[in-house]
Amino acid sequence: MPKVLANGIQIHYQQSGEGQDLVLIHPVAADLSLWYLHVMPALAKEFRVTAYDMRGHGYSELTPSGYTSAHMAEDLHGLLVSLGIERAHLVGYSFGATIALHCAVLYPERVASLVLADPGLPVLMPLVDLEKWAHGNDYRTKLKELGMSVPEDRLYDLEWLALEFLRAALPIGLRRGLRQLRRRAWRTIEDTSVLKESQEVAGLTVERIHEVRQPTLAIYGKSSPFLHIAWYLREKVPSCQVVVVEDSSHFFTTTKPQLFLAGIWDFLRQTRLESALGAVERGVGIR
Repeated sequence: MPKVLANGIQIHYQQSGEGQDLVLIHPVAADLSLWYLHVMPALAKEFRVTAYDMRGHGYSELTPSGYTSAHMAEDLHGLLVSLGIERAHLVGYSFGATIALHCAVLYPERVASLVLADPGLPVLMPLVDLEKWAHGNDYRTKLKELGMSVPEDRLYDLEWLALEFLRAALPIGLRRGLRQLRRRAWRTIEDTSVLKESQEVAGLTVERIHEVRQPTLAIYGKSSPFLHIAWYLREKVPSCQVVVVEDSSHFFTTTKPQLFLAGIWDFLRQTRLESALGAVERGVGIR
């Protein structure tokens, strides 16, 4: 189980493939296994892919606090340094995408490109009016199908929903691996401040977001409550493209990984080529 010291904590990671470096960043209450079955093997055919467990997740070190996107961006930078990765394409999902964006702001020289899969981005949440969300009724129906009776005043309380979902799921007779994943996620949520801190702006202001110059792809599910953020990013971030995944919600990265891959391949191949040409122009070696 490979681990490195990054930003003062032990981070568990896995690598596969050869080529330019690409790093996968999972969301809160998940771990790097999210990428195993589809996304990591596919991308490893053309990149050297590094997936890692965020602080407090999976087999990485758990700390009581330190879970803002700023803390996590420092962890990511520490991981890149420890692994000798000078420059990488970053692919993040949900809060993982917020971390990728924050890393690009703090360490632009380390980031070749960004794939932002359905992030909420705390500073841009005022753009999201969940009460007017067109798919709100479908969302309520899905919660009921999961056996969750949710009071109206808790429908969009992410911390409460995460706790309730895990509480409902833990007793179910699931496969051993999934039970272990849920237990680790429960530990992270119960024993840390991740759900509160991950919703903080933490310095990733609109002004800093506007500074991003790396090629960026914002990919969102068509029925995602955060879709309006995609159009904001396209307008305000130079070189930002938008892909909307049809018949998909916020969770398309895990529920429809083939659609996710189809949506990002052209962008990644183009930015890989541009990165290689840029490296030649700078007179530096490339992988």
